[in-house]
Amino acid sequence: MIESHCTKGVTTVAGKIRFTLVLFLAAVLILSGCAETKGPSVYAVVNGQEITREDYQFYESFLRLAQPELQISRSEQKQILQDMIDMKVYLAEAGKLGFKADMDVVQKEYESYRTQALKQDLFGGSEAIYYTRLLELGLTEDWIRQLFTDYQVINAMVEAEREKAEAPDGEAIEGYYEEQKETLYAHGELRRVRHILLNKGNFPDSEDDVSAEVKELADSLYQRLKAGEDFAQLAKEYSQDSSGKYGGDIGFVEKENVVESFGEVAFSADLNVVSQPVESTYGWHLLEVTEIQPPGYYELDEDVRAQISASLLQAEQQKLVEKLLLGLTEDAEITIKFK
Repeated sequence: MIESHCTKGVTTVAGKIRFTLVLFLAAVLILSGCAETKGPSVYAVVNGQEITREDYQFYESFLRLAQPELQISRSEQKQILQDMIDMKVYLAEAGKLGFKADMDVVQKEYESYRTQALKQDLFGGSEAIYYTRLLELGLTEDWIRQLFTDYQVINAMVEAEREKAEAPDGEAIEGYYEEQKETLYAHGELRRVRHILLNKGNFPDSEDDVSAEVKELADSLYQRLKAGEDFAQLAKEYSQDSSGKYGGDIGFVEKENVVESFGEVAFSADLNVVSQPVESTYGWHLLEVTEIQPPGYYELDEDVRAQISASLLQAEQQKLVEKLLLGLTEDAEITIKFK
């Protein structure tokens, strides 16, 4: 089905491990509470490698870079330390296996981060303020860039593990379809609809409110369609929706997956009869139902097979990565001294 201005976006839920340092840091930034960073000089020892108080304080300083007033509770500090431990375990294994960072990617990621950081209210786009803040916190660009380098090394190992997953065969796809048929592939009544969307885009040269003109155009086209003019041709000429180039056809839709006002008309309209103009948040629509299917099941066609295959492959990739990372942390010798 073509995604149209009358259809709501539909997303597919699939598990996926993502080791994005920026996302990890952003998640920590929303934490609240208060606790001072105190404790032993060595916070943890991972396979003989120390994570010192200074190492940890660099991370906290980085988190406070754009949020000077950020307060982090003791339990949150422990979680940050655990993430640092995990990264050290993963990084050591990735290095041992010979994985390296793509420095071009590292630079792009760093530049993207820096661009976003400068947009923060604290910096107001000023590089001078940004660099002053780095100095105040004892941070350097090289230290921050190293974070992105470490992430890329770990990510290279993770991606290599994901690539070990094998695509599901036809039997697995069909089995999944049958298991999930009632929950994922059942549908209510389906209607194939074509429409013409009219809005301000039909009057690109006007800077004034053209609501009245749009409605007048909708009424005019409705009369022309009633008089027998070709729907597809008028859609190609006037519609502001991407479906216009297909004669206005948006394929089969379910009522709950389209804009309410559009759905009310589409699912009460007679077959092959052009509706009177109906308004939605996108503009005015002229629509026609060209085919009706009763409630049933989506067929296991090529598109559904591809979706199931991608979902099963992604699940297998996630399983492999989780097994790898869990095994690494379980096998590691870890001593935590920060309480």
